[in-house]
Amino acid sequence: MAHKKIIWSSLASHQMKAVLDFYIQRNGSSVYSLKILNEIEDLSKALSENEFIGRLTSNKMTRVIPMKVYLIFYEINKNQIKIVSFWDNRQSNNNLISVLSQNPIQ
Repeated sequence: MAHKKIIWSSLASHQMKAVLDFYIQRNGSSVYSLKILNEIEDLSKALSENEFIGRLTSNKMTRVIPMKVYLIFYEINKNQIKIVSFWDNRQSNNNLISVLSQNPIQ
């Protein structure tokens, strides 16, 4: 199976950056944020090689992969995999439903 290109929606990029920035500010160092970023890169590589590693969600279009306290939601089309949300599980689930319903893959 060919590797698919991973792209991040602007929302998912913003969410990930907010998490990384939070830990930089809180810890006064980028060490932990770089650790998270490395884990995201490893997971992205695995996803690129096997697009079905995530569990299908109830909407039947979006898949999810857990990563510590985060959920990475993505959607697949024939040319690419789009990360639609980088969700911190400590947030309200109502916000998540709203985010996912407003950001279908294009």
